[in-house]
Amino acid sequence: MKRLFAIVIIYLVSVHFVEAQIVNKILPPHLYNHTFPEISEPDSRIQAMIEDLKVEELQADVDHLCSYHNRRAKGPYIYEVQDWLVSEFQSFGIDTVVLHQFKPINTWGYEWGFETAANVLAVQKGTKYPNEYVICGGHYDSTVKVYEYDDPYADTLRSPGADDNASGTAGILATARILSKYNFERTIIYAAWNAEECGLCGSSEFAKDCAADSIDIVAYTNLDMTGYLEPGNEMVINLLYTKCDSLLGNFMKQVVNVYYPEIRVWQEWLSSGDTDYSSFNRNGYQAISLSEDVNNMSPFIHSINDIVGVSLNNYEQSMLFTGVTLAAVAELAGLSDLSVDENVKENLQVFPNPASDIVKIKGDFQSIDVFDLTGKQVFSTENQDEVDVSNWNTGIYIIKSVTFDGMVFTNKFFVKH
Repeated sequence: MKRLFAIVIIYLVSVHFVEAQIVNKILPPHLYNHTFPEISEPDSRIQAMIEDLKVEELQADVDHLCSYHNRRAKGPYIYEVQDWLVSEFQSFGIDTVVLHQFKPINTWGYEWGFETAANVLAVQKGTKYPNEYVICGGHYDSTVKVYEYDDPYADTLRSPGADDNASGTAGILATARILSKYNFERTIIYAAWNAEECGLCGSSEFAKDCAADSIDIVAYTNLDMTGYLEPGNEMVINLLYTKCDSLLGNFMKQVVNVYYPEIRVWQEWLSSGDTDYSSFNRNGYQAISLSEDVNNMSPFIHSINDIVGVSLNNYEQSMLFTGVTLAAVAELAGLSDLSVDENVKENLQVFPNPASDIVKIKGDFQSIDVFDLTGKQVFSTENQDEVDVSNWNTGIYIIKSVTFDGMVFTNKFFVKH
């Protein structure tokens, strides 16, 4: 399990090879033969989550990502993007946010020879099957030309990357923002990959390490380019997956047909380029990527014109892709009956919240553990009902309590000085 959190990612849309080479390639057998639920009607709880998505939040995240001078993996600004992503995931109160450092080595074994920012993984632990993982991800780096990594003037280049892939990254953040309010049976990982534009380095290394350690990834879903709609065309969803992942493909079609019955969806493949789902199916995991119309993709990617209003020209479509991802992850992870907050109400009272000196805990519990948002345990007790937080750092903390009959409950509180 240690190696699961020592990983990387990168993807090179800039390297052109025909998708047929991937489709016809002999892929390894699945490490775990998971089946997927049959969906014939919407779950009212998941429908409510979809309706809780806010386009204003998606727009704000895209605008922020595009505000950096560039997000090239070899540039100086990428570290600022990494830190912002960490702070965003932490603000949702997710159990653990992990930085995965890596060497940029692409899927063909070429080592680029430069250092870069980490992948950012937010881990929401499952309540019943914590060692089974549902992963959704998208890359946060951008590029303005194919071989900029050897260009001494590349740092001066503006690389907004609105559609490719601020749109997908914002969709993953939006998914985490909503789903983090609920409990799921399986563990969910929300992934923001770096250096995707260099040849799938990060996701490739991540998937290889997971396979080597026999990590049970139930499914990986990818968001890469969700916001361009050719003027005059209808919104559609293209699903990128290989024949061996048809079970996941059929499941995703059901998700679209049930939650968005007015949207047409079908399997497609890229005529050139690749994206992060390939790293997972090449290593024995079922994986899929949601894509805007592959025959009418944004013509502005990898340029200074990959901006909002030109390249990302349809937020309704980005919201559609985000909603489908949210619904699919919720179905795959297994939504528990109670949300995090509802669990809390049945077991614990924590007050005052926010607190500056003493936090009082009232409820029927056998033990209490408190963690910060990096997953570090900062307090533990079996009989104490007051916690002195006067010397704690300002921020969100997670309380996990265990009752005398073995039930586990979770609460959040905020320390503010």
